[in-house]
Amino acid sequence: MRMLESGPIERHERSIQPNPLENSSMHSSLTLRPLACAALAAVAFASAPAARAASPIENYALAISWEPAFCMTVSGKPECASETPSRQDAQVFSLHGLWPQSGSYCGATSTQVSNDHAGLWSLLPAVTLSDQTEAALQVEMPGTQSYLERHEWIEHGTCSGLSQQNFFAPALAMLDSINASNLGSTVSANVGGHVTLSQLQAAAKLDYGYYASTDIEYLCINSGGKSYLEEVRFHMRLPSPLPTSVQSSYMAKPLRPASSTQLCKSSTAIYIKAVTN
Repeated sequence: MRMLESGPIERHERSIQPNPLENSSMHSSLTLRPLACAALAAVAFASAPAARAASPIENYALAISWEPAFCMTVSGKPECASETPSRQDAQVFSLHGLWPQSGSYCGATSTQVSNDHAGLWSLLPAVTLSDQTEAALQVEMPGTQSYLERHEWIEHGTCSGLSQQNFFAPALAMLDSINASNLGSTVSANVGGHVTLSQLQAAAKLDYGYYASTDIEYLCINSGGKSYLEEVRFHMRLPSPLPTSVQSSYMAKPLRPASSTQLCKSSTAIYIKAVTN
């Protein structure tokens, strides 16, 4: 692998934190995957509660990853070592996390926080989900191979005021709605090629409205003189219980925006990394 010209945004502490987002119309050529549909049906499944009560409206950031680009920076992670061109996350966005902006580590013990900061996610408490949601999460959050879901719950989910089931299942559904949107279609159609920031913003505007250009952030990494799309962050104000799709009415100004060094630039081509192994 070529040496990276800018450093990775690590999953356990990607520099930017949670914020909100939304999506309405879906591209007619894409449909929700069966596993994710099952996850929605299981949304009432009882599981471990969050440490604080849910607010009627909460600011969130929904972070979705382009896994092949993420794996350029951390090829040794299990989910990266096992990636193949036919795996789902090589073709559509995958789930990084859903981040309430109200706080972090709500009710977590000092040991849990210490283990999380050290990246010892296997030592964190297991997440309890319905069988259907668990199966969907394994597919749509490849980082589960590194216990990413445990980290996401301890740091972020505990501050949602929701059960683990009612936190993760809607997050997966919102991911599916984005993958089925004009933005998702534009990215998937250009795997192995490149797009411009204005193309991404125009596609997002069709589904998420006027403020999509400011309320959705596109993060890139640089390698070999090229800029690769690595993550997209939707900043939103979401109701409780969480919705199962992203709507334009949810869009909100980023409370904790990404740094300018992380954002994709309008002056350069943005490559959509393909898995070639």
